[in-house]
Amino acid sequence: MKKVLKIIFSIIALLISLIAGYFIYQLYVVPKLTKLDVPILSYPRQSVVYTYNIQSTNGVTATFGGQNMPATQITTELENDMKRIKSSGFDGIKLNYTFQANNYLADRIVLRASQQELYPIGTLEGFRAKPKDRGFNPEEMAQWQNFVRDEVNANKNTIYYWEIWNEPSIDLFKYGSPEEFVQLLKATYPIIKEANPNAKVIVTLSAEGRDNTGFEDKVLALDGGDYFDILSFHPYGANPYLHEDQVTEAIAREQALVAKYNNRWPLVIGEIGQPTSEVSEEEQARLAKFVYAEAAKNNLPVTWYYWSDERMPKNWIWSEGNANWGLVRHDGTERPVFNAIREFLK
Repeated sequence: MKKVLKIIFSIIALLISLIAGYFIYQLYVVPKLTKLDVPILSYPRQSVVYTYNIQSTNGVTATFGGQNMPATQITTELENDMKRIKSSGFDGIKLNYTFQANNYLADRIVLRASQQELYPIGTLEGFRAKPKDRGFNPEEMAQWQNFVRDEVNANKNTIYYWEIWNEPSIDLFKYGSPEEFVQLLKATYPIIKEANPNAKVIVTLSAEGRDNTGFEDKVLALDGGDYFDILSFHPYGANPYLHEDQVTEAIAREQALVAKYNNRWPLVIGEIGQPTSEVSEEEQARLAKFVYAEAAKNNLPVTWYYWSDERMPKNWIWSEGNANWGLVRHDGTERPVFNAIREFLK
């Protein structure tokens, strides 16, 4: 009996060692073996936001997109997503790195993306960390700078595009005043460049089809343009999110703006999308094709919001409970929008 128990315990110990070894290999060895070449393009031509929801993580299982999965299955799901994104013709993905949060899964996504030669675009966000009507205080700023340094350094072989904040001009993600946002840029830009001299720094100063805040002009008038490399804009309207006249108006406005400053920055549509909670799937597809055609006409890279509803719970609070912005539905099938933009992805 003792001999049998000894064999059983030995088998259990071996299994534990193999599992631990697998996770150590994935966590420490694989990232060091993965490296993307320094990109030739100033920004990926066609990219997609990889939005996901993860909850109830215990290190072994997690609730990913509303489904409880073992960690190994999440890895498989990420690998399959990145392969599918790459084979569809995208060359980049965009995802968030959140201040004062665990960004482990973001690192895993970046790893799987880079293995498919997809260039990640990391957004450094912190709007949950403070009231929206002010900038960071000195202590918070020091913590933010450490966060930026750590994330950029940890991903210096895979992430060459970093965006500072997310839509700082609108109430939902606001970062204080234009003056305070310029101070954030001044404090962040050199840290990114020091941690990765090959990195490009992106800023989105306009998140509206029409410039209703004046935030963009104020930041540039305060010399905020000295602290980023690429100017992004999100030409959203509302109800529905895409309005053809506002898209064309926003493109013309941004082109005039960069011309005013001697075309110092490449211009990109850093995010645009349309949920089917407001329009039919057919109308979503038509509007998307219009946006991509206008972008191609003006030689503008596009980042579509977002990849798949599979990665979001069906009762997600965004867009009145509908997580239905995706190119891919909850059941994994493609919406008509995917086919509508496919010609621009090749």
